Amino acid sequence: MAGGLLNHSKKSGQNKLVHSGPVKVENQVERGDVVTDENTVTFPANVRVDNHIRNQITALNNIGIGSTQKEVVGNLLSERIEKLSDSDRQRFNRILNILEQKDYLTSLSKK
Repeated sequence: MAGGLLNHSKKSGQNKLVHSGPVKVENQVERGDVVTDENTVTFPANVRVDNHIRNQITALNNIGIGSTQKEVVGNLLSERIEKLSDSDRQRFNRILNILEQKDYLTSLSKK
């Protein structure tokens, strides 16, 4: 089929791949950098809100405050937690640690 759609080069045997030097690792990651021994567990959970709060979260997400609704809520929580007084922050951290431990122990009992 003369004049076909494919126009292969007649120069066979030429290697078009260019090989560079060997791959060199610059920053080695240790297992401890990735895996922690903390007793925490993450799983999906629902929080009941009304449609107005949901719409506000979606609007903040749409204007770029976060890339996901989870990120928007996380950012808002972080900002609010930073504004807590020292005593309130200590109380918050104690309560949060208790709740995190409860989640961890609950997850162990489900295994």
